[in-house]
Amino acid sequence: QLHLKTPLLELRVFKSKTFTLSVILTAVAFMSMVGVEMVLPMYIQTIRGESAFHSGMILFPGAIMMGIMSPITGRIFDKIGAKRLAIAGLFLLVAGTLPLMTVTATTPLIYITAIYTVRMFGITMVTMPVTTAGMNALPTHLINHGTAVNNTIRQVAASIGTAILVSVLSVVTKGATPSASGKVLDPIDYTNAMHQATLAGYRAAFAVSLVMAALGLVLSFFLNNDAMDRRHPS
Repeated sequence: QLHLKTPLLELRVFKSKTFTLSVILTAVAFMSMVGVEMVLPMYIQTIRGESAFHSGMILFPGAIMMGIMSPITGRIFDKIGAKRLAIAGLFLLVAGTLPLMTVTATTPLIYITAIYTVRMFGITMVTMPVTTAGMNALPTHLINHGTAVNNTIRQVAASIGTAILVSVLSVVTKGATPSASGKVLDPIDYTNAMHQATLAGYRAAFAVSLVMAALGLVLSFFLNNDAMDRRHPS
C-alpha cells in the first residue's frame, strides 16, 4: 500500500500519534462491544432459556441509550475534548463488564439489561469523540483516507473480538465438560456439571472482554486534548 500511487488504504495516516491512538481505542471499544453483543444473547438463550425475541428486547435499552447519548456526547466533546470523555466512557465500560463475570443461571434479567446499558453508555462516550479527535489530528488532505482506515480497522477489530470471545467460550466450556460416562452413572449430576461448564465458558469470555476494556482505559490516559478545533461530524 505504501508503494501504490493510489493505495486502497493510505497507511501514512498512522504517522499521526493522536490518530493512531484514536484508532486503537476505537478498535478496543468495538472488540469489547461486538464480542459481548454476540456472547450475551447466547447466554440469555442457552442458559436462561429465553427466545431470540426476548433476548433482543433485553438488550434493546442499550441500543436506545446509544442513540440518545450520541448527540449529547458530541456537544460535550466540543466543550471538554475527547480525553476526559474517553476515560469516563472506558471506565463505564469496565464497570459494566465486570459484573458479567459473575453471572449465574438465576441472575435477574433486569440486572443484565442495566449493566449492558451502562456498557453501551460508556461506548458512546468513546467511539465518536475519539474518532473525531483522531480525524482532527490529520492534515485536511488525509481526512478521507483516515476515515477509510478507521472504518476498516473497526470492522476487522469487531470480527477479531467476536472470534476471540467465542473461541474462549468454546475452549473453556469444553475443558470443563464432565466425562460422558456421567450421563449413564449419574444423569442429574452430569446435567448440573454440564450447566456449570457452560457458565464457566461465558464467564471466561466476559473476562476477556474486561481485559480489552481495561487495556483501552489505560491507553485513554495517553490521548491528548489538542485536536478540538473542528466540531464533531453531524
